[in-house]
Amino acid sequence: MEIQFPYKVVNNFQGYIFFSEMHHQTKSCFEEQIVLNFANTKVIESNLFAILGSIIAGLERRKNKIRLLNMQEPIQNLFNSKKLINGSARKYLWKCFVKCQQFASVDEEALADYLEKRIFPERPEVKLNKQLKMAVQLCVAEVYRNAFAHSNCKEVFIAHYYSVYNKKLLISIVSQGRPFSLLVNKTLNKRLNGVGAIEWAVENGHTTGKDTHKGIGLYTIRQFIKQNQGKIQIISGDGVWKQVKHRSFSKLHEKEFPGSVITLEFNLQE
Repeated sequence: MEIQFPYKVVNNFQGYIFFSEMHHQTKSCFEEQIVLNFANTKVIESNLFAILGSIIAGLERRKNKIRLLNMQEPIQNLFNSKKLINGSARKYLWKCFVKCQQFASVDEEALADYLEKRIFPERPEVKLNKQLKMAVQLCVAEVYRNAFAHSNCKEVFIAHYYSVYNKKLLISIVSQGRPFSLLVNKTLNKRLNGVGAIEWAVENGHTTGKDTHKGIGLYTIRQFIKQNQGKIQIISGDGVWKQVKHRSFSKLHEKEFPGSVITLEFNLQE
């Protein structure tokens, strides 16, 4: 099987839907060779490597062999391309090649280390006040904990992207567990679609937990991101929802994503 990557893979509806469709194309593959062809690709925003890594990890667990071919230099530089031989790695291509981090529920120390030492030190020109840095770390840690407390996932993939042009930091947290709709509908005994479930989950005081995790919640994250003039985008099941400043947008898609992708965009301009 061969999958052609588009010209741009960025943080918009089309970018997330591309990965959802990629999952559906490959979810039944077992002991196959899957080629990811980047011949036409000029731009990838690297926080999306969290989604790519989670899909490739699932493919490798099903004993598929994945090859990444025809990467032009700007794209190749985003990956650990020196570890590739003829487009593939001996084992665990996503670990060797795709720049994202995998965390289990017991990896809170590793997550704290990633947030402290991997994101901001890569950009020494970024000077944050202590309060903003702590808020960024708190929001990411909350989404990480929620994934394990609510969705029953076994692992979380995280990757980030810093835009030099507008000084925005994007962090994507991916979990392949139960989607928002399954959790919310079980709690409410309703039949909401993916968008309706996300819209319910991000409101003040709403939770699908049973005292398993008492954190700041998605509503508080929304409020901080609104104050920061950033963005939050969630894809879960067949729903895609986004908040930009004071406005929210949503769409339904016929091909469901198995779990959730939450992307937090922070404004780092002073």
